[in-house]
Amino acid sequence: MPDEGPTVPAEILKTWLGEVFARAGMPTEDAAIVADCLIAAHFRGFDTHGVPCVPPYIECLRARRINPTPAIRIERRTPWAIAVDGDNGMGHVVATRAMRAAIEAADEIGIGVASVRHSNHIGAAGIYPIMALEADCIGLAMANASPNVVPWGSREPFLGTNPVAVAVPAGRYPPFVFYMATSVVARRKIRAAAEANQQIPEGWAIDAEGRPATTARAAMEGAVLPFGGAKGSALAMLIDVLAGVLSGAQFAGTVLSTYTNQEREVDSGNLLVAMKVASFMPVAAFKQRMDTLIDRVGELPPAEGFDEVRMAGARGAALERERRTNGIPLAAGTAEEMARIGVDLGVPFPA
Repeated sequence: MPDEGPTVPAEILKTWLGEVFARAGMPTEDAAIVADCLIAAHFRGFDTHGVPCVPPYIECLRARRINPTPAIRIERRTPWAIAVDGDNGMGHVVATRAMRAAIEAADEIGIGVASVRHSNHIGAAGIYPIMALEADCIGLAMANASPNVVPWGSREPFLGTNPVAVAVPAGRYPPFVFYMATSVVARRKIRAAAEANQQIPEGWAIDAEGRPATTARAAMEGAVLPFGGAKGSALAMLIDVLAGVLSGAQFAGTVLSTYTNQEREVDSGNLLVAMKVASFMPVAAFKQRMDTLIDRVGELPPAEGFDEVRMAGARGAALERERRTNGIPLAAGTAEEMARIGVDLGVPFPA
């Protein structure tokens, strides 16, 4: 590929990221959390939510549109219910601490639910439920986002891509990991197509008049469609209820984008849940049952054009093993941008 760039060892890249965010004003511990989250996104194949996100994060931190040293407040309202105020801190740090609090509650009473307000973009939502697996918990995460998706039947952006993610432990097999946005496609893909003056498939987006958009430029002037029509639209609304309305964060189209949060904080909301498997049955029995499920899925005859039938999370687990060994591949343009940031902050990029 013409844009193919360097492959950087994961630990070296993580160390560099931690130093960069520390130079941008974050405490060392918090900077390391962000670095961990960005690398975790690459491990699972969520490359758009890894290193390419660094430039807007650094810009917001240096301009203090994101608070680099937040006083995050974690309030245990009941033994299981946790209210978190992120104080406009980096979303990765706020979500990580909220999930840790949910896991701690689950260890004590079987379940923990953390509701987050005053936060920012959390990156790949799929990495936070995975945190719960080490405690033999089922993890869940969701977040509301800035409006660039239309509700079904509308032509005005109102919903965010509003991701939802779940992770479930297994025994002999990798965990079940399910992660999806509630839009048909990420807006970043449309932006990339617009920059290349390319067409997009019909069904991805509508133009400013509400008509199906077939060019990326028309889509950029319009909005992305929800996946699955009315069903995806309803799921996105539910996430706005649980992550936004319930948490006290912005909602109903008022969350700002990290790229455009000039006048006030982003104030996105999250919901993070940890459920202790042992509260329902012995962990070993549960994992054995999960293995049976995965076995039976794998034994299904594949349809034409498919080599196998896989559980959600199998590809991500294989990719993580490969990238832990061989490193994180970066596009050439991304590596060049990281090199510029490294020069600017006095932390030379290792590639």
